[in-house]
Amino acid sequence: MGKLDGKVAVVTGGGTGIGLAIAERFADEGATVVLVGRRRDRLEAAASRIGRGARAVPADVGVEAEVAAVFAGLPRVDLLVTCAGGAVFGAIDQLPPRAWQELFQGRFFGQMFACHHAVPRMPAGGAIVLCSGIADRANVPLYSGGSALCGAVNALGRNLAVELAPRGIRVNVLSPGLIEGTAIEPNLSGEQLAEFWQDTLRRIPMHRAGSVADTAEAALFLATCAYASGQVLELDGGWTAT
Repeated sequence: MGKLDGKVAVVTGGGTGIGLAIAERFADEGATVVLVGRRRDRLEAAASRIGRGARAVPADVGVEAEVAAVFAGLPRVDLLVTCAGGAVFGAIDQLPPRAWQELFQGRFFGQMFACHHAVPRMPAGGAIVLCSGIADRANVPLYSGGSALCGAVNALGRNLAVELAPRGIRVNVLSPGLIEGTAIEPNLSGEQLAEFWQDTLRRIPMHRAGSVADTAEAALFLATCAYASGQVLELDGGWTAT
């Protein structure tokens, strides 16, 4: 028997990268996964790859009406994992503020929208895994808006863990560091991105990036450990310990 037999898991950002790895891992443990994201082609390819009843539901998580429509078609949600997002870099006096607003719309409000519409369909024993990032604790150059975003998601997760505990719903946050295999496309040139990776690898005690498979194992732990709630699990090779 799988750890998630009979469970319905909604994974936003489930078409690629971290979200897809988590959806595959949950399906391996018996969950029926619902993949949510903007790109229908990616979602359908991912659902076909996973099989086992996986469904693709296209939606922009930054648009509440579209998120509401996703959950309106689901009578029950046992597990919610919110991985949709992006990254944008720039000096505070050079990057247009609208870029940070757009980042928050998808990566913060998108997760809040999903929680708002999923919780009424979650039974006792349900679990939510939000996704932030270690930028609120580790300095990431030219990423002040992203740092604030990560801190906001962590605060949301901790507070929801307390709010939803009387209803038997656990809430945790997965906070990845440098991860290979993500589908995030930052606004950096190839040269800038290579420099960012090399600089970051020097700062990580393990001197390597993690994999999307690592994030999937961490998410499975948060989804199944019955006493884990209100936690921010930093998966970063020791980066935030330095």
